[in-house]
Amino acid sequence: MRSVPVKKVLLLTLKALLAVLVLYYVIRSIPLEPAQVSNYLRHSGMYFYASLGVFTLFLVLQAAIWVTILNDGQRRLPYGLGLRIYINSQFAKYIPGGFWNYAGRVALTSREGVKLDVQMTTILYENVLIVLAALVYSLGLAISLHLLPAAVLLPVGLFLLLVYLYYEKGTAWLRRGSVRWMRMRPFRRFAERLSPGSAFHLSREKFFLYLAYFLGSHLVMGAAFWLLLRSFPTEEIGIGYAAGTFASSWLLGLLSPLPGGLGVREGFLVYFLSFRMDKETAVQISVIARLWNVMSEILFFALMNGVHILRKRMRLHGS
Repeated sequence: MRSVPVKKVLLLTLKALLAVLVLYYVIRSIPLEPAQVSNYLRHSGMYFYASLGVFTLFLVLQAAIWVTILNDGQRRLPYGLGLRIYINSQFAKYIPGGFWNYAGRVALTSREGVKLDVQMTTILYENVLIVLAALVYSLGLAISLHLLPAAVLLPVGLFLLLVYLYYEKGTAWLRRGSVRWMRMRPFRRFAERLSPGSAFHLSREKFFLYLAYFLGSHLVMGAAFWLLLRSFPTEEIGIGYAAGTFASSWLLGLLSPLPGGLGVREGFLVYFLSFRMDKETAVQISVIARLWNVMSEILFFALMNGVHILRKRMRLHGS
């Protein structure tokens, strides 16, 4: 009988402990008792399950845009593998720290030979574009609620025009600043791991194209949240309002010290929904929205890994 290498045992043990840790924090992030969850799911109608499917599509789109930006810098990561890496590392965001999903994504992508410079640049662009897309929908919500005057669109439009006109000069200035920053003593060791010349930057056309992609994916997210709202006894709420509510709550949830924006995100969901419904229903929706989010991630995870396992078995039987 062959003995199992100690290194392999330690690696499997570490993976098991990490999986248990992630599961623990995912469960903690759902503010519902198991009996409440099962009771809600038993009585959920068509709208809830439709919203689950559409929100899963939104997650797939987010992952696909990340892979597309990544491949803009280095064309080597297949979309199927990229989607699997994205969702396999996604659950780590629930671990305290708020960056473990990115750390996991970097570790898994590095194993595929993608340079660290390319990954870090991609994550930077991804986050800037997601925040910009969320800000657009948040601005629309604030104007519709009369929290901001419609006249605010003028300076915002002017700002976007200046970004478009001076994009190349601005990004060149930021790159020079980042090089000086990385040469500072606390970051020097990390900078040494980066491969000179392998980082990339998106052209102005690509930057705004990917911004349009994220705006489109956020509209899908709004449709998913709108379907979730329809599963509750509420008055008619438009997709635009639903998208603005969810995007604004996500954006403001970045201020939360807890993983996944826990607490702050739900609080702002209640605040914005209370403009269109009674507070009790808004609280119920905010609680279910956390469960809904996790269930969509699990569905995406099961889909990608199920297809991967099925393909591996088909190749084994075919060989």
